[in-house]
Amino acid sequence: MTTLSQHTRLINTSDNKDNVILIWFDPDNELSIDSEHLKIQLNQLNHRIIIPTEFESCISYIQSKEREKIFLITSISYISQILPYIDFLHQIYCIFILCSKTDQHEYSFIQHTKIIGVYKQFDFLYSIIQEQIDIFNNQFDLWSFFDQDEYKNKDLTKQSSNFLWLQLLHNIILYLPYNDQAKKQMFNACRYYYQDNKEELKLIDEFEEKYHSYDAIDWYLNNSFLRKIINHALIMEDTNQLYTLRYFLNDLIQNFNQQIIQINEKKLIAYGLIELSNIEFEKLKKNHNKLISIKTFLICHRSRSLVLALSTQLPKRNNSIPVLFQITYDIQDINNNIILYQQEVLFHFNTTFRLENIQHDKHICCINMNVVNDGQQILEKYIDDIHRQIDNLNILIIFGKLICDMSQWNQSQKYFEHLLNDNINNNDLPWTEHSLGQINRWKGNWLEAKEYYKHAYDRMMKDEVNCEKNCAIILCDIGEILHLQGKYEEAYEYHEKALTIRKKYYPSFDHPHIATSLENIGLIYYQQLKYNEALVHLQQSLTIREKYFNYFHVDIATNLRNIGYIFIDQGKYDEALEYHQRARLIYEKSYSSDHVFIALTYNSIGNILYLKKKHNDALDMVQHALIIQKKYYPFGHIDIGTTLSNMGNIKYGQGNYDLALDLYQQVLMIQKKYHLSNHLDNVCILNNIGYILARGKRSYDEALHYHQQAFLMLKTYYPSYYGHIAINLNYIGDNLSKQRKFHEAIDYYRQALTIQKNYYSSDNVNIAHTLSNIGNILSDQKKNEEALDYHQRALKIYETYHSSDHINYATSLNDIGKILYRLGKYDDAFKHHEKALIIQKKYYDSENAHMALSLNYMGNVRSSEGKYDEAIDLYKQALQIYETSSSFRYADIATILSNIGTSLNHQEKYDEAFDYEQQALNIRQSHYPSAYMNIADSFHYMGNIRNSQGKYNEAIDYYQQQLKIYEKYYPTSHSNIASILSFIGSSLSRQGKYDESFECYKRALNIYEENFSTNYNQIARYLQWIGFVCYVKLDLDCALIYYEKCLRIREINFNWDHSSIVDTISCLIEVQRARNEHEIC
Repeated sequence: MTTLSQHTRLINTSDNKDNVILIWFDPDNELSIDSEHLKIQLNQLNHRIIIPTEFESCISYIQSKEREKIFLITSISYISQILPYIDFLHQIYCIFILCSKTDQHEYSFIQHTKIIGVYKQFDFLYSIIQEQIDIFNNQFDLWSFFDQDEYKNKDLTKQSSNFLWLQLLHNIILYLPYNDQAKKQMFNACRYYYQDNKEELKLIDEFEEKYHSYDAIDWYLNNSFLRKIINHALIMEDTNQLYTLRYFLNDLIQNFNQQIIQINEKKLIAYGLIELSNIEFEKLKKNHNKLISIKTFLICHRSRSLVLALSTQLPKRNNSIPVLFQITYDIQDINNNIILYQQEVLFHFNTTFRLENIQHDKHICCINMNVVNDGQQILEKYIDDIHRQIDNLNILIIFGKLICDMSQWNQSQKYFEHLLNDNINNNDLPWTEHSLGQINRWKGNWLEAKEYYKHAYDRMMKDEVNCEKNCAIILCDIGEILHLQGKYEEAYEYHEKALTIRKKYYPSFDHPHIATSLENIGLIYYQQLKYNEALVHLQQSLTIREKYFNYFHVDIATNLRNIGYIFIDQGKYDEALEYHQRARLIYEKSYSSDHVFIALTYNSIGNILYLKKKHNDALDMVQHALIIQKKYYPFGHIDIGTTLSNMGNIKYGQGNYDLALDLYQQVLMIQKKYHLSNHLDNVCILNNIGYILARGKRSYDEALHYHQQAFLMLKTYYPSYYGHIAINLNYIGDNLSKQRKFHEAIDYYRQALTIQKNYYSSDNVNIAHTLSNIGNILSDQKKNEEALDYHQRALKIYETYHSSDHINYATSLNDIGKILYRLGKYDDAFKHHEKALIIQKKYYDSENAHMALSLNYMGNVRSSEGKYDEAIDLYKQALQIYETSSSFRYADIATILSNIGTSLNHQEKYDEAFDYEQQALNIRQSHYPSAYMNIADSFHYMGNIRNSQGKYNEAIDYYQQQLKIYEKYYPTSHSNIASILSFIGSSLSRQGKYDESFECYKRALNIYEENFSTNYNQIARYLQWIGFVCYVKLDLDCALIYYEKCLRIREINFNWDHSSIVDTISCLIEVQRARNEHEIC
């Protein structure tokens, strides 16, 4: 046998870690970052930095690097040039895009898996680059850590631990087929790995010709091609490669088992030398007193002096530390995982060490470790914990499921396909197919998953032992697939069937399988918006799991996350955040930092932060989720669709409606790929698109089309999902309300309210939302007392359901404040808006559009009180918030500008007022050309200013433009047409154009007499204005007729001393005087 001293050398932690190059490509300095300052910052990442100044030289440099991995940072302006090179430049590992200002196309590139994200702040980008370098380096980590104390009393099922993977791998290799086929696969694998290396291929030919199993150790030590391929597979956790090498690995392990150690010493010490980066060294220090496995067959020496001599030959390198490992082991406890020969030691890859302490001297750092048997004990506990849930599950299946839990779905799939194709233990075929079903479920291949589940179910039903008990697991999984497909009633039946079986086998109702069934049934109720029933089931599930798993398990985290979803829908954002943070803590202790479950939690937390109006924090979270998901999923996976949807929500919240719409359209395409066209998720995204088109883009007809599509799907495919139907009716009502089609809108709202009263308890928050919507419509119809009643009923529900400091309560206060304002109760109105603002400031951490809206309402009140300076100050506060935090909210900004203009007009600062109104009109015409009514409003206010200045021709011109829009989009009998006719009539009258003025007033009067005959107050006004025109024309008979008609109406409908009656009598007196009828006068 060859002596191990021939191989005593520096332990290789993988060359790949030194092969990262950062390229900053911004030749025109669009990002305005000083290059020297940039180098100083990026140098802290401890990797080479290249700053090319030309595109061609940048590409040439990348092409010249074969072994290095490029982390490319560039401006959004250059990304279109780089995109064509992404696929064939294998050196580019990832790309970061930095843009100095918001760009409408910033998410156009996210479908490219190498593009990590688009960033506006360098500090945040820096942290993401650092995070990605860590993730890259973790692929090549030699170490696997395990905190034995942390998990001593905890269930280890569903642990995503490469420590367990290493421990179990040893057992698996001995279970796998060991035959001529395995031997042939091994030689083929070696040839494929070295296909371009003629020298190594010659050695492989010799290997095939001369190899004998008893020579495995000798071949391993004397041939670097074997060490390299095996160690690379171990470090990369490449299960598929290790499967193809199983024949040699089996021999190698058997050689360990056959070693007979003859030595008189009880304890021995071995030494190894390694060069660590500062980051790796810090990681080791953090794992003091924890268990470590090393992902290689480790070669060490028994002579400390020999190893120290080797350390003096190491080249000096920045940011790296030479480290001496001192490993103590007890001969009696080595458990067939060590080979001794003279002064050398070879450790098996499943050897477990405890990191005892770290010592420093002048020349070298020494890490002391002991060999322990804890790894085997932990493995036994892991298997026992799994068997508590599934009796006698074969470790071959357990190993594959562990790989799946590590989110290595492709590796897990290949492994189970090997088991299936190689006919390894036919008794395990049902579990093999079941596992392939689970993998396809995670990969988003739902139809394939269901087929595997059905095959597994059919096989399992033929097994007389435990068939019904185990079949419940598959029934449950089929139910989950049906849930994902939107077939909720069918899913419910499967979950109920599984629960019935499980109650039979677990009558004490305290097993995690029972918890899983309860959770799945609760999630069906959640889809039906039956939150109380959903919470009951999910809380029961959580109670069982916390007791069974001693309050720590990834299933508990998932349970917490699902409860959090319900709290989100209920508007209980603080409670939702608490549950998701608890889930995140468990996931982070159980999984690596880039596990898909952590991405799911980031997504959920991002959604909550969006709802709390913390848009920047929310976007950071969701971008982190996307970075992780792109590692595991192809772009277009359904989970990436969820992330894009959350991004769309955030962009909507920021007022960036174009980008939000683009993201939602991408989501809709993804969902149509995965779902049937009638899936409930499609309903939700259609409504989201419609909502943005209406609220953000003022494209009401297009928006209504989306809402009606969604409504038709609900009525056809989900006729009993009344909660969703009511929400859809509210969306349609909201759309019609924005178009000022109040009668149609209120009809939809009342339909929704009727459904909700039958579907929910009387204090359900969804009822409050609908009551508020009806109240807003009634207020717009000037039925303010009735509107006030609806809003007060809504307020009472919000106060009961939430509290008086919840954001929904603040919204309701604002709604009531608007009605009080319209009723002329300015003090009460202002107090309501002020109270709403106080709640908002307390509820939100930063200024946002909701606060700006409250300030706007307060400004309206002060303006109507004639306190114009105060009003303008409040408006400007609102404007600053919009421009700072919601610069895309063009419609709201235009409204504020117009309100400032109106107040300045009242102060007779006409030119300044007109300038503000012109700014508002420009925004509306530029960004909302189809929002005709808002443009009409601008024409109206500009007409008012010109009217106040005595520029009647210009005023009439603006009013006429407003009238054109009204006549195009309103029926000829609409009250708003009458209103603008009266303004035109007034301006014409002031010009002395009395005949034209008379015609305008008469048209307005006819509209009201024919269509609003009970609106006596407005009819009386028109009669008096016409009477005045007749009077100044000296058509006194005509004037007398109209004034007398006006007086009769007012005497019938008002008290005798009402000011309007006095005013009309005064007008009649003037006419009588002009007619010389002094006696009557």
